[in-house]
Amino acid sequence: MSKAFDNLRLYAGVVKRVGYTLTLGMLHSGFRDELLKLYNSCSGQEPSGDDTPMDPFVIPKTDVFELFGNDAAAYEGVYECGFGHTTEFELKVISNLVKKWNPRRIFEIGTFQGRTTLNMALNSGSDTEIVTLDLPAGELASTKMDIEDGEVRYVKKEVSGERFIGHPAASKIRQVFGDSASFSFDEYKDSVDVAFIDGSHAYEYVLNDSEKVFPIMRKGGLIIWHDYTNWPGVWTALNELYEHDSRFRGLRHIGGTSIAILTL
Repeated sequence: MSKAFDNLRLYAGVVKRVGYTLTLGMLHSGFRDELLKLYNSCSGQEPSGDDTPMDPFVIPKTDVFELFGNDAAAYEGVYECGFGHTTEFELKVISNLVKKWNPRRIFEIGTFQGRTTLNMALNSGSDTEIVTLDLPAGELASTKMDIEDGEVRYVKKEVSGERFIGHPAASKIRQVFGDSASFSFDEYKDSVDVAFIDGSHAYEYVLNDSEKVFPIMRKGGLIIWHDYTNWPGVWTALNELYEHDSRFRGLRHIGGTSIAILTL
């Protein structure tokens, strides 16, 4: 009986401490550091004794408080997650980043249903233009490079951008179609403040999209990649860029998400 009571007391203490850490404790850097260490430990992010990484995620971490502090964004459909979507937390992170950067132009690769597109529109200025590029289902068999087999279902959809079609915020969104490997980005050179890369997750496509986006960015702009921790093609490509291309040495992985970012 005494042992059961001790276990219950220990459990209550853990719940109390975790509850504090995830609420008021998040306002203090010490607790955030401990939470990040716990995340790293649970995710296998800590190096082994011989300093060999235990996993493939080599990009240094940052957290949301370093990036934008408290949540100040507006959302729609944030809890309507599914295959191919950003998570609830990721959508909030992206929305807050957009709100902080206050972009005049956003370029998105990979529209899918347009959930992220819509929320970027809701958190940008009235004169912001969002250009979103999607691969039409009819071009699936003729892409310049191979996409992952698991991505076919995201391309084979009846409607692209269904979440923002008919929405008042859709007036800020310009939808374009094509294969990002052959699409011409020339007209957008030096004009984009925020880019969101969430198209094909195949290694060659991630390299292609990262390279294609770089020249269209304004100085001080922000590039966001989704699915860094979810798809081998994404983490392999981004790790390679981080380690071997000086332009990408500023890449950071937002802890608790699959999002990687680069401030230019």
